[in-house]
Amino acid sequence: MMLIKWAQEIAQSTSEVIGFDVIITDIDGIIIGASVKERIGKLHEQSLQVIRDNRGSAVDEEEARKFKGTLPGITYPIQSMTGKVVGSMAITGKPSQVRPFALIVKKQIEILLREREMQEYASTREGSLQNIFHEISHFKQGVTDRSMLLERARDFGFDPASWYLPVTMDLYQFARYARQTRKKYLEGTADSPELTIQRTKSHILLLLRRIFPEAGDFAVMTGNNKYAVLHNVGRNPQNREKDILAEVRERSSQVMEELSSIKLNAAIGIGSISKNLEDLSFAIEEAWKAINLGKKFNQGPGVYCIRDFRLEELLVSIRPSLRNRFIQENLSPFRKHHDWEDLKDTLLAWCESDFSLIRAASRLHIHRNTLTYRLEKLEKICGRDLKDYRQTLELYIAFKLDQFIGPARKEDESEPEFY
Repeated sequence: MMLIKWAQEIAQSTSEVIGFDVIITDIDGIIIGASVKERIGKLHEQSLQVIRDNRGSAVDEEEARKFKGTLPGITYPIQSMTGKVVGSMAITGKPSQVRPFALIVKKQIEILLREREMQEYASTREGSLQNIFHEISHFKQGVTDRSMLLERARDFGFDPASWYLPVTMDLYQFARYARQTRKKYLEGTADSPELTIQRTKSHILLLLRRIFPEAGDFAVMTGNNKYAVLHNVGRNPQNREKDILAEVRERSSQVMEELSSIKLNAAIGIGSISKNLEDLSFAIEEAWKAINLGKKFNQGPGVYCIRDFRLEELLVSIRPSLRNRFIQENLSPFRKHHDWEDLKDTLLAWCESDFSLIRAASRLHIHRNTLTYRLEKLEKICGRDLKDYRQTLELYIAFKLDQFIGPARKEDESEPEFY
């Protein structure tokens, strides 16, 4: 089947290189590729003998007349990557003239055929991996065939007895990279943009597999500019959860660093350590949720673990009408002040710095006195005592909810140069 798929392209390109007509036949001697297209579909009888004997043969004009559809030249069998004869190739011309090319062309055709076979195999394998990941992600007890899914997953190294930690990744602002690639193509300084973009995506997939190489790990491209890893953390990870998460954060940061070396960025989400398919499906959903929450609340790319966003996860589940009323009741006094965004950032930074003036000032890149002034202004505007934990918590939650429903921070619109 692979020979049939590529025969015409191979015959045409080979003929253009050597300057002699080339044909390729299937196992039954029928021409399936020819530099002279009129010959396609006809029998090349000499090929039957060559295929049967698995040995090359040359015929001159007189001998060629003994075989139907055969012209003077040299014919060789073609072998697949497994060594099986799958057809033949023939070069038309005086045997003495074409003989120097015969074995070279045969080998070249077999190399091209094996490359296409490997590409097809890799493509099929990637498609199967994507399907398995999709089924695990959407596993429904009583709906998904558990035993069949596990059997297919085992073929790719998945260990049902192990615990897994899902890691998801969404390339950040990849559309700008695509625009820049197309721009370079139009300027004549780059290859086909589609080819360049596909190479980049394949490079990223290989990067993930290099950084998560353990037995049982597998990484997939899950959709447009999105990737995921199921990281095998072993069969008894219960007492190592903190260390495992720290290690995966470090590996994820390494992914970010290597992406930055090719002028790309991403948001990476880390779910929960899980074992059975039901929990693993939920953990994958958590990893994607961590990306969405991280991008929304942290306003940009980064490594986001769902464990760090449990409060935000709870807050965004509040009914919109209740959420909006709570925001309005708590924040309406601030909105008429021109510096209210600074005041919001100040309270959030102060709370998230364990109420440390020093750490909060450093986080905001302002002087400690400026921070103190802003906190005093906050108290004056809202009439609350920020030393009262409950009052401060209400204000903090209101600012977090407002941050969630507000617009994302705009990125620098300048387009960086990409490799």
